[in-house]
Amino acid sequence: MTQEEVALAAGTDAGYLSRIERGERQPSLPLLESIASALEVKPSAIFVAAEGLEHSLATEDSSQVNFGTDFSEDAIKLRLTFRELSKVNQRVAVDLLQALRKNQTQP
Repeated sequence: MTQEEVALAAGTDAGYLSRIERGERQPSLPLLESIASALEVKPSAIFVAAEGLEHSLATEDSSQVNFGTDFSEDAIKLRLTFRELSKVNQRVAVDLLQALRKNQTQP
């Protein structure tokens, strides 16, 4: 999900969302809730990310997913894309990532 897609789903624009990410603006609670909904996480997950704490985040459907502390754009894209895969393709993706990790030369 791109920043533009998140902004559109949250009812704001990408520029304003970018300023929030950089700490230049503070979102209202309703906007924060809209952003969380667009990302399919609970609003508390955004606070956890801002504080840099490891936390098991509950998605909108209340299933528990451990997202750790990596809230980089690539990590978020990876998680969102993974959720959209079928169970079979999720297994293939996990196997592929494990093979990549095993064969990399640097940690």
